[in-house]
Amino acid sequence: MKKKLFLLISIAMLFLGCQSKSEESTPSAEAKVQAPATVDPQAIIALYKEVDSLTQLGNMDRQKMQQFVDEAVEYAERVPNDTLAPHFLLYAGVMQMQVAFSNANEQQRLSQAEEAVKILEKLLQDHPDYRNIIYAYYYKAQIYENLGKQEKAAVTYRNLVDRFPDTELGKNISAYLQAGGYEKSAEEIMQGFKK
Repeated sequence: MKKKLFLLISIAMLFLGCQSKSEESTPSAEAKVQAPATVDPQAIIALYKEVDSLTQLGNMDRQKMQQFVDEAVEYAERVPNDTLAPHFLLYAGVMQMQVAFSNANEQQRLSQAEEAVKILEKLLQDHPDYRNIIYAYYYKAQIYENLGKQEKAAVTYRNLVDRFPDTELGKNISAYLQAGGYEKSAEEIMQGFKK
């Protein structure tokens, strides 16, 4: 009986000793978010799918979202000529926008929104011929509009319309600019209310 008890205690101690060593060697999730490891694009895609699924289920995980943003931007900077680089920048900009506008802290929200704009500007600058570049303009304008920076939003929307006038989004944004007063003076808006 004593031998069995001693054997069980020895196995338990050995198991606990191995478990604590493996936990020490594994970086915490918080450390991963702060300093993204160099990862392969498939891992970044898998992280995006996980975060997107959680968000669609109403379980927004801002820490994992930020991890995706950091890793996607790092990859795009490290391998700018990879065909995935512009995709990663677009999705990182949009996800950074979601992180920003889900933040209750005003100062952090502004800082994170500015970071989203920087990511989208990097996409516009580095990959001007990217097939989905129109959305970089759109989301950048959305960020400005949500921050109350109407003039910057209007300029960005106009850039979208100027570059893509014949697209469905370009036509819709053009109509939005006119209906929203972006293209009218204060007097013209007042005349519209009086009619």
